[in-house]
Amino acid sequence: MSFRYRSHQLQEIVLAAKLVREGQSLTFRNYKDHGKHLELELDLKDGPLVNLRLTVTAGRYDEPETYRAALLLDDQRIRGVDHADIETKRFYKTAVPKGWHQNVIDPNLPTREINRHVSLPHFEVGDLTDFLAKVAELWHVEMASEEVLL
Repeated sequence: MSFRYRSHQLQEIVLAAKLVREGQSLTFRNYKDHGKHLELELDLKDGPLVNLRLTVTAGRYDEPETYRAALLLDDQRIRGVDHADIETKRFYKTAVPKGWHQNVIDPNLPTREINRHVSLPHFEVGDLTDFLAKVAELWHVEMASEEVLL
């Protein structure tokens, strides 16, 4: 099965200005015992309608290292932001860097290259609202931060 978007189109979509689809609540919902979750449909600001979503999950609301974000296109994850407590190596090379990193995912590439983990050395997170704002900035999503409710 091949992904209907080519590599250059994925890059264009990630770099394009995006908006939260009109009429959606920016309210985090409870997730498991101590977590929060938000899922938003996105539209390209100037472009065709695509099936694009942003999800943010906090495994534990008060522990930023448990926060995760994903940008999904046609229900396929094309970007992610995660935190790793330790560096992971594969064949003597860093596969997953320690700290915050962005998953750059391209289903068009060979299996070993589909998901690259790119370090985000200046990505410092205060709380869940701050994490959402930083992810939105990273992926060019416009949202009014005063609308976000926890």
